[in-house]
Amino acid sequence: LVSLLVNQGRASDNQRLFNNAVIRVQHLHQLAAKMINDFEDSLLPEERRQLSKIFPLSFCNSDYIEAPTGKDEAQKS
Repeated sequence: LVSLLVNQGRASDNQRLFNNAVIRVQHLHQLAAKMINDFEDSLLPEERRQLSKIFPLSFCNSDYIEAPTGKDEAQKS
């Protein structure tokens, strides 16, 4: 019984740590997207035109990646 309770405690700790990591990654993604938008907004029209020639697709590549929402999904992917 004690072993079962300890293992369940570890599992819930692992789930809590995983959830915390997911939240932090989402926050970093949002921060990076805001930083690039702020950078693009600060450019002069000519600079913006030059930048669009170099990077014609201005979007965050990770926007379209499905992020796992739980431990089981993360292990599957």
